[in-house]
Order: sequence, then C-alpha cells, then structure tokens
Amino acid sequence: MEDPKKAYQETLEYLPGALIEFNIAQMAVTYMNRMAIFLFGYDRSEVENGIPIEDIFANEDEFLRARKVVESFILESINSNTPYERYEKQELADFLLRKKDGSPFCGGCQSSFILDEAQIPTGIRIYIRDLTEQRKVEKALKTSEETYRTLVEYSSDLIFLVDDQGIILSVNKAAARSLDSQPDDIQGQNIRDIFPQSVAEQYKASLDEIFSSGKGNNFTSRNIVGSKTTWINTTLNPVKDESGNISAVLGVSRDITERKIAETKIKESDRLRELLLDVLTHDLKTPASVIYGLADMVRGYLPEDEVVESIFLSSQRLLDVLENTSVLSRAVFGEEIPKSVLVLSKLIEEVATDFSSQLETVGMSLELKIPPEIEINANPLIGEVVKNYISNALKYAVDGKKVIVEALEGNDSILIGVKDFGKTIPAEKRSLIFDRGIQLESTKRRGRGLGLAIVRRIALAHNGDVGVEPNQPTGNIFYINIPK
Repeated sequence: MEDPKKAYQETLEYLPGALIEFNIAQMAVTYMNRMAIFLFGYDRSEVENGIPIEDIFANEDEFLRARKVVESFILESINSNTPYERYEKQELADFLLRKKDGSPFCGGCQSSFILDEAQIPTGIRIYIRDLTEQRKVEKALKTSEETYRTLVEYSSDLIFLVDDQGIILSVNKAAARSLDSQPDDIQGQNIRDIFPQSVAEQYKASLDEIFSSGKGNNFTSRNIVGSKTTWINTTLNPVKDESGNISAVLGVSRDITERKIAETKIKESDRLRELLLDVLTHDLKTPASVIYGLADMVRGYLPEDEVVESIFLSSQRLLDVLENTSVLSRAVFGEEIPKSVLVLSKLIEEVATDFSSQLETVGMSLELKIPPEIEINANPLIGEVVKNYISNALKYAVDGKKVIVEALEGNDSILIGVKDFGKTIPAEKRSLIFDRGIQLESTKRRGRGLGLAIVRRIALAHNGDVGVEPNQPTGNIFYINIPK
C-alpha cells in the first residue's frame, strides 16, 4: 500500500505553482518544490541546509512587513506554547521577493501554518505566484486610465455619458461649465431637465437611434442658456459592455459658436462683395459704353484709322470683361464657374488683337502657334490668363523683341505657353511669383501684384495648374495646363 505521507509530498512537489516551507525554530526556508527552486534559482542542497528567511525578501522592510503579518496570526500561540486555534482564511498578499542572483520580483503569497501533533505552529507553508508581469500590466492600465481620465477631465470638448433613458451618468468639467454648473450637480439628471425641449428631443431621438441601430451619429444644435446663445456640434457613439450590449452612449460636443459667427461674417462679406461688384460694374459700364459707341461712330468716318479701330476694339473688350466680372469673382474666390467648348485659336487671336498697337509701339512681334483643331472645355476667362502673360512680357521682356504663344494637346490635357526672350527669372523666385503681392521685378509702374495670383485662381477653377519655366537661350515660358 502506498505511503500517504510520500504521496502528499509528491503532490506538493509537482504543484503548478511555487511552494516553500519555512521552519520557525530555524528561521529558515527548509523546503522548496521544483517550481520554487526554478523561480528562486537555488540548488536542492542549499534548500535542505536551510536558507535564511530574510534572504528571500528584496530588502529588510519587506521582511519586517511579512514578519508582522505572520506574528499577527501565531505570536500568541508560540509565546504561550498553546495550540493554534485561529483558522480564518489568509488573503493573498504581495511582497517584493528576491532570487538567488539578487533580482527582485513581485510575489503573490498565500500561506498556511504547519502544526505539530499538539497543534502548535512549527512552520509556515507559503504558496507563491510570480506576479511581476501582471502587476506591470495593472500599473500600466492604471496609468493609462488615469491619463485618460485627466485628458477627459481637462479637455476643452464637452464629454458626457448617458443611458438609454437620457440620464446623465457622468460629465467632464467643460460640459458642466458650458451649463454654468458643476459635474456633481448634473450627474443623475435627465437631459430633459437641462436642455430646452427642442434640443432635448433631438438628443433623445439620437440616443434612441443609437440604442436600436448600434451606430453613432453627429448633429449640430443651437443652445440658449439664459441670455447666452451657443452652437454645439455633437458626436454620439455607443458604449458596449462585456457581452456586446449597448450600456450607454458617449457624447463628445464641441462649441462651434466662433465658427458659426465666422461663417455668418463670410456670408455677409460675400453679399457685400457681390453688391460692390454690381456697383462697380454698373458705374464702369456707362463710360465704357459711351467710348464704345463714339469709337464705332468715328469708324464710319475714318474706317482706315488704326487708332480709332484700336479704341473701338479695346472698349469692346472692356465691356466683355465687365460682363465677365461676376465669373472672374467666382474664380478668384474658388467657386464653380460655367464652362463651354471653345476654339482655342479663335480665343487667343481675339486676345492678341488687343495688343497690336502696344506691340508696335515697343517694337515687339507676337507669333501664334495654335493648331486650329484644338478645342477646350473652359470659360472664356482662360483668355485673361494669356492676356496677363502677354502683358507681363510687354512690361518685363521688351529687350527680347518677340513673344510666342503656342499650345500643345496631350491625351488628357492642353498646355498653353507664352514664351518671351527677356531676362530669365531666377529659379528661387519661380515658385513665388504666382503669390499675391509678388511682382516680377521693380519697375516704375508698380502695381499691386494681383495679376499672376488671379491667373492661378482661374487655373484652379479649371482644375488646372500654372507655372513658369526658363526659355532657351534666355527668357521665360509662362504656362497653364488644364484638363480637356
């Protein structure tokens, strides 16, 4: 028949956790099962000879703390040499322990007393679990939770938790402050008791939808608290429990009052812009129409006079520009503009006509290389881009004596380039000259630097791009590239 004591010892030896036995009289550890030997790193012979109990603790403070715990249970029995009669459960306690090599680890310890035949404590049997990694994870989670709570608490966003009945479970300081209250005063209240009826109904409808569909939503509301009006944008998302059921809704609201005010100002600005354009267009059209009419009348008397013809064509062009003022304004402000199919060569020829007298005055020639078959889907404002490029060549590249306008048709886009043969723009300035307020160079005729900035806007309105590259052997090529 198997020896019960031997079977019991084998059970202790092969327990899945570390087990040690401490002899009270020797104040030493006299037994470690195989898992404890592996954990602490001692040899079997060292254990049998006895390891001083203080050696398994990381420091004296931990040893003294453990000693007080033990003495609270058995000191009376040891001092009086009486049987141990306290059998209450000893809870798991963490101690900082030490391995043979000196490295510390966190041990979760649960102990029971070894009693002799007279039931007097002679030793302690301690079951130890290495909790080092577990405690690290718990500490990291605690730190993470504290960080999260800090972020929530001090966030400028309004953060709150609501149940399916509309009861506010928690709010951060910003949310409470927006209602001129404190978090403790708001928690536990129903949203119907806090917000105006229309806002509360909107919140409740969103909550009901989330609890039924499981999907978050977003909405904007206008809140009036006392004499203060605010605009709030709110995002609501479901919070699920371990079973996957929605237990609450997390709301994050942001005060967008300033943005709403800015949007209102922009709308007012747009209305003023439109009014100003209407006034300017009307006031300019009147004298331009007079000039156009007089020039047309003089043409009848002097049909061969080039100056009169130039005045007539220029005034006609001015009237066309005024007609397109609203379209130009929309392009400048990044709005959608109407487009139609245009014959590019015809459009460029009309632009070139406006410069005939100026070119002759400064002794420059203008050469057009536009294939007649090229058509583009664009607004006539594209002509203003070429006009601007030619105008700049007349101002800054007179020495080159020549300007060439050409177009190349690709598979997906059309490239229009205006070549001059003046002074080449330095590489570091090429990316800047299309910015507002930047001029090509200092001249006696100083403008506001808006021309090329408007050119860029017109290109963007056509989903295109603009730029400048050096011409060979000297000069520049200003281009616009737009999709077909």
